Amino acid sequence: MLEKMFPKGDDIVPKIRFKEFSGSWKIHKVSDFLTESRIIGNTGLTANKLTVKLWGKGVVEKSDAYGGSAHTQYYIRKAGQFMYGKLDFLHAAFGIVPDFLDGYESTLDSPAFDLSGIDGRFLMNTVIQENFYLKNGMIANGSRKAKRIHADTFLEMDILVPDIEEQKKIGDYFSQLDKQISFAQLEISKLQNLKKALLEKMFV
Repeated sequence: MLEKMFPKGDDIVPKIRFKEFSGSWKIHKVSDFLTESRIIGNTGLTANKLTVKLWGKGVVEKSDAYGGSAHTQYYIRKAGQFMYGKLDFLHAAFGIVPDFLDGYESTLDSPAFDLSGIDGRFLMNTVIQENFYLKNGMIANGSRKAKRIHADTFLEMDILVPDIEEQKKIGDYFSQLDKQISFAQLEISKLQNLKKALLEKMFV
């Protein structure tokens, strides 16, 4: 569905879309919708830290077994903000800050952005596609795959979007698919645990 519901290559309309929408999607800069947030927080010693997982798996609490440095500045992140990992752009380290991590913090290596005029779920389903993160990341990186993708570089990237109502409809659709996937994965996990338990009991 990601392949069909988002334009590919030089296309400006997707292969399939909801019947109530028509017209071309429009090219914008990411900066048309996102503004970097830099609310100064604690140092590494006392910050409640979060991090961005690879492959679009979202924003999660970061365990800090070794403690932090008083010389490292952290910045407060708010629920609903979009984040990415500067060093892992090519590994799709993207996420939206969940409600329960509101007020947690990260360094500028994981910048955060306030959204305006774009649906966060639509944005996530755009950036996790290879024709966005891999194409843009390689251009920005050149031959140095470990190079950081700085916020000003990210904000200048092109993004193809429909109007906000279609964005929300697409976001709703993929959210429902994600819920179904999570439910199926939970059921698979339960069956695997049942199989393991039965194998232990039924075989000597």
